[in-house]
Order: sequence, then structure tokens, then C-alpha cells
Amino acid sequence: MAASEAPSTVALGRSDTEACLRLSDEAGWNQTADDWRLFLGHGRTVGVRSEDGSLVASAAALPYERFGFVSMVLVTAAWRRRGLATELVGRCVETLTSRGLVPVLDATPAGALVYGRQGFEGLFELDRWQGEASTRAPVSDSEVVPAGPGDFETLRALDREANGTDRGFLLENFLARNDVSAFVDADRTGFAIVRRGRRAMQVGPVAAATPKRALALLSAVLGIVKGPVFADIPRRWNGIAEWLSGRGFTRQRSFTRMAYGHSMPFGRPERLFAAAGPEFG
Repeated sequence: MAASEAPSTVALGRSDTEACLRLSDEAGWNQTADDWRLFLGHGRTVGVRSEDGSLVASAAALPYERFGFVSMVLVTAAWRRRGLATELVGRCVETLTSRGLVPVLDATPAGALVYGRQGFEGLFELDRWQGEASTRAPVSDSEVVPAGPGDFETLRALDREANGTDRGFLLENFLARNDVSAFVDADRTGFAIVRRGRRAMQVGPVAAATPKRALALLSAVLGIVKGPVFADIPRRWNGIAEWLSGRGFTRQRSFTRMAYGHSMPFGRPERLFAAAGPEFG
């Protein structure tokens, strides 16, 4: 394929997992092979190949109930600034809107400018906090307990309430993985999940009735992991940002949650304290 030719978009499948992982590794992202398999199996993932068949760009549309998430927009360094990302995002938008779903994404500041021109509107801001965790004594807070198999429907309902869509398949996928832990409030009004990522443990989603309960849940998940940790926190929660900063966490980057032709957040943002990551929302 000559550099001047317009490359064609192709559908990707599970056999492309390793090629997709190389793209996200090149960008220094936190997604694992399990994450990619979820996009490739449950969603619709598209990409661009070079003349030798190598995957040089990707994007994924992951359908939920009322909206779908656009993510994994990646272009290898040698192929950037050729309009590939814009083209692939457009394909994902078409995929979701054809199903009656609102396309949603988490954009970096630079990406938000591009997506704004494509019809996306800002909903709210998030900040990625990065820090180091060291395993301490088991959680002793009587208000927070480890989640068990019988708590799945509770987690699903709490996540639906906070995010405004049913993501049962996503939570089920997370909880079936190795190196994942989940906690719930003793009264089942909030929960938190932490899972292993490629570069760091990823906290989220976290949903709770109050900031105090959210802090108890965050303390629980941070108390059982060790090493680098990422947590994507809506910017409205200044108290949680201060708490993380006091534990040595620093703000790594920011995101804007955006929706295509839609200006109001879904669900109850006042109950969302950490996103599942910019790839899942």
C-alpha cells in the first residue's frame, strides 16, 4: 500500500488480539489482552492494515444499553496525521447510531478538540490519578466487605444507576479475571472493583451513595494491591483528589467525557466516583 493511497478499513476479530495489544503497548496504555478480547468479541473493532498486513490503526465501538463507548483509537507513529483516527471514529459512530445508541467517549484535551468537530459534546471532566500502593493489613472497616458471587446483581444495579446503562457483561468479564478484587458496602449501597492492567492496577468502577462511603471503598481496594495504581476520578470530587494526593498520588492526565449530539450525562453522576477506565467509561 503506497503512502499516498487511502487505506481501507477492515473489521478485526479475536485473532487480531496480539496485533491490537502491540498498538496499545506502543502508546503506553494500560489495556490487557483480556480487554482487547472483550472489544473484539462483544463490540465491533475496526482497523487499518499496511501493505504487508501489519495493523497500523484501530478503534472500537462497545455497545451498552442506551449508549455505546468509542475507544481504543490508536494509530502507530509512522501512520499518524493521515486522517486514520478520524475515519475510524466515524465508522464507530455509524456502528452505534445505526443501533439507536448514543456514541460516548473519554477524550484527552487534544482529542476533545478533534471530537468536538465531529459532533461530540462535553459532559464532565475526569482526572487520572497515579500512585504506588503497598499491601497493608486486611480491611477492618465494618461498613465495607469483600463482594461475593451472590452480590453480582447488586453490583450490576449500582453500576446501572450510576452510569445510566446496563453493563452486566462488562462487570461479569472483570470479575472472572485473575488479579481482580471487589468490595461492597455492608448495606449494599456502593461497590468498588480493582483489576490488573498492563502497566498498573486499575481502580474502577466505583459507585457509592456518599463521598465518605466512596473513600471507604477506595481505601479497601488500595489496601489489598501493591505497585502502580491508576484511578480515573470525576473532577467534581475535590475531597477524593485531596485524599489521593495525601497518599502520594499525582494527577497524570485529564479526560473529558463526551457524547455525540448529546449534552447531558447519563445516569446519576453524583454516584460515580471512579470510571472503569477511558476505554470502558
